[in-house]
Amino acid sequence: MPGKHGGGGTQNEDVVKVDPDAVPGLRSAFADALDRVDRQLELAEAELRVTSWAKDPVSQGATVLFNDRSVESDRSAVDTLRSYREQLDAAIQNLDKTAQQYEKTDGENVRGAGNNEG
Repeated sequence: MPGKHGGGGTQNEDVVKVDPDAVPGLRSAFADALDRVDRQLELAEAELRVTSWAKDPVSQGATVLFNDRSVESDRSAVDTLRSYREQLDAAIQNLDKTAQQYEKTDGENVRGAGNNEG
């Protein structure tokens, strides 16, 4: 069915249609993932950075390289995890907005149906 999965030749290819009943479950899944990512970030920031295990140039160079790739650079593993966290947070905010819009539409439909009776 065209458009059922967010594509299908509609003008706005970025639109994803979500069953209103699925929104709470989706939000919960994203919130759980966000909690797990937050915990991993806490651990990474507290425990991932290493110090030089010896005072020789090879150990010091390896320490710099490891810390750069894991926690310090814009392309580090922790930075990638932070970006993923931002995407999860954005998804949760969008699901909240979607739920609010569904509630508003449902309220308007109920009020409209009440006005047509009589």
